[in-house]
Amino acid sequence: MSEFARYLTESIKEYDYKIKVAGDLNKDFANQLETACQKFEVKKLSAGKKTPIQETPLDFPTLKNIQVTIYELTTMYPVSAYELREYLAYYLNLPKNQLVVKKPGEPSEEYQDEMNNKPSEFKSKLQDIEYGDAPKVEADKIYGDKANASLLKELLKDKKKQEFAKTEKTQDTQSKESENNPAPFTKVNNPHPDPKRKK
Repeated sequence: MSEFARYLTESIKEYDYKIKVAGDLNKDFANQLETACQKFEVKKLSAGKKTPIQETPLDFPTLKNIQVTIYELTTMYPVSAYELREYLAYYLNLPKNQLVVKKPGEPSEEYQDEMNNKPSEFKSKLQDIEYGDAPKVEADKIYGDKANASLLKELLKDKKKQEFAKTEKTQDTQSKESENNPAPFTKVNNPHPDPKRKK
């Protein structure tokens, strides 16, 4: 009899699933999910883990700017992922594009786990308080009395250049105007505007 009991305990299988629900959920959703899954003899149902809002979540390409809640379910009764998805969508009154059921061994799940565990080669510059990649610059050249004095010198040079160019330009235009158009009273013989009244 002990052999049969051992055989019976070894033959008990568990079936794992990942249930992903997109969008905002009400507070009682976890209880409703557990009630719906009782049909398959729930052994364990984890609390939902929420992902940050993503522009296009990996399993929901048709949805934009939404968060995903992930539940890990272990049942004693087997069911296919497709059948479980259809059943949960109907029972929980959810649109089918907001619900995904996968088994942990699927290639897409392995890829996601691998990407989540892989250390990123990029580091956030916002978390670097010292800003170590910044080029080294002497403080006297950027701010302080010496920097202000050199800035004023440069501004004065520019101002002198502009004034010189301006005076040179006005002198050129005045000389051209005087050569082309002499003053009306400089002529000796000015014609009268109305020849009839000239007399």
